[in-house]
Amino acid sequence: MAKKTNSELFSSLLFIIIGVLLAIFRSGTLNLAMTIAGIIFVVSGALDLIKKNWTSGAVSLVIGIAIIVLGWIAAAIVILVLGILIAIKGIVAFIDVLKKSQKNALELVFPILTVVVGLLLAFGNGVDIAILIVGVLLAIDGVIGLIGALKK
Repeated sequence: MAKKTNSELFSSLLFIIIGVLLAIFRSGTLNLAMTIAGIIFVVSGALDLIKKNWTSGAVSLVIGIAIIVLGWIAAAIVILVLGILIAIKGIVAFIDVLKKSQKNALELVFPILTVVVGLLLAFGNGVDIAILIVGVLLAIDGVIGLIGALKK
């Protein structure tokens, strides 16, 4: 039973640390994570090449370099396209509500929020906001888990 409690304590503390880092540094944390992932692939590839595992080493090396060089470019393009598509979905939903004979003001709120979120994601700092929310939720989950583990 003590091992489970130690594991729960460790997991909870890890969630709190990751959550706080995400909340404070936001996309900077993702930058760091992608860079670390790229470096791990490069080092793994280099070690494979040293061991004469040519195919595995070359693939790992290429993946690592691609993550370091192209990772954020690809992520930025995906986020831009996703944001635009979300905004378009909101506009279409807004038009559908306007076409109804009986409109409720509350029905207009969701399409408008969808457009705003899509535009923030595509052209603003929507990613930072999403990362902040995830960080706060992780930290809260960690605190709840820590309290539960300490009660055992």
